[in-house]
Amino acid sequence: MLKNIPIPPPEKLTARGRDFAYPSSQSGDPNALREAEQRYTLDPQQLMTLARAETGLDDFGPGPFAEPLRVLCASLRDEVDLNAAGRENAHRRLMNLLVTRLRLQDLWTRHPRILDQPVSAPIFIVGLPRSGTTYLQRLMARDSTLRWSPFWELMFPLPFGQADAPVAQPDPRIAAAQAALDRLFQVAPEMMKMHEIEAEEPEEEIALLSLGFCSMAFEWSFAVPSYVDYYKRADHTQGYAYFKRVLQTLQWLRGGGQWLLKAPMHMENLDEIMTVFPDAVIVQTHRDPVTATVSLSSLTCTGIRNYFDHPNPLVVGDYISSAVERLLNGINAYRQAHPQQPIVDIQFRELMADPLTMVRRIYAVCGKTLTGEDEARIREYLDAHPRHKNGGHDYSADDFGIDLDERYRALSFYMQRYQVPAERRN
Repeated sequence: MLKNIPIPPPEKLTARGRDFAYPSSQSGDPNALREAEQRYTLDPQQLMTLARAETGLDDFGPGPFAEPLRVLCASLRDEVDLNAAGRENAHRRLMNLLVTRLRLQDLWTRHPRILDQPVSAPIFIVGLPRSGTTYLQRLMARDSTLRWSPFWELMFPLPFGQADAPVAQPDPRIAAAQAALDRLFQVAPEMMKMHEIEAEEPEEEIALLSLGFCSMAFEWSFAVPSYVDYYKRADHTQGYAYFKRVLQTLQWLRGGGQWLLKAPMHMENLDEIMTVFPDAVIVQTHRDPVTATVSLSSLTCTGIRNYFDHPNPLVVGDYISSAVERLLNGINAYRQAHPQQPIVDIQFRELMADPLTMVRRIYAVCGKTLTGEDEARIREYLDAHPRHKNGGHDYSADDFGIDLDERYRALSFYMQRYQVPAERRN
């Protein structure tokens, strides 16, 4: 998985750990990898040349771009032991990013008034993965006055063909996104138990943030240690300024409203968010972070197993432990430095027990009222989407070499401050 860290021998792993590290379905065909390395470049200059050739455009737009791309490509080539499918996936994701940047800049050049669109009082749901952020966002998305991006729009932010031309209905991007999900759940059916994704429901804006390199998407998928070091040191203000441009474009294309956003990486970027969106409303969800660490390790290992012949669950456990601690330290430092900043705290156990009350608590800070129609739609959604309707997600700390007692000690600063109870269910 990482070239400088050997895969543990099978006897050092749990049964589930062995299943991750030594999957029977991976052939490790060297010919397939050599072909992928020749076909799918990870050289930044070659990628930019291909993107220009595909679009006939030349301007990649403002903000972070060349340097993070260079660091990311070097880390993918030199540090990460991708298999053929992983190499292809990394190449295609970077190509999509570059092509989209070219198309966005072309659209802004031809329609400069897009960037005059107001983005007023966006709501940012921040919290660790597995802490109820998706659940809360989908409940609030029943409110027709809120603007959010469905999965298909996050996957394809610009229409197929000419971006400013009329779009056929239903939008063909919906079917394309559904086909991609069908392929994902065919290859990794267990993902549905871990994180339910629906083409027309909201998802976190990881892909949109990636356009400005202010996203953890690349480290979630590929580890890329040098790029992670670069990302942690970077000032992401310009990345969030680019993200704002993307939001303005989406509402210009499909209509606006008060944005409802959520992603875990916002936790360590609140200074940048409040600089770019000074009237933003911040909502933080809280759940046992050790449970979140183990669950996210399982989700990550499952998600990356097609990119590596031998995913290393111990590397994943160590990385996710560090990432969770990093995110909590980031938001804790911000809140200590800005004690007057109003942030709505939502405990996971309270959200599960009484979701409507939690939504009303957020609306009180936003100056909004939950109407009877909104409440009826939320209740309808709750009835149609019970927890674990696709089955439970089974995981264990031992599978990823995570020492529960050590993690509880390391994260006690957060659990004590926000009175988060330990679940001890790992």
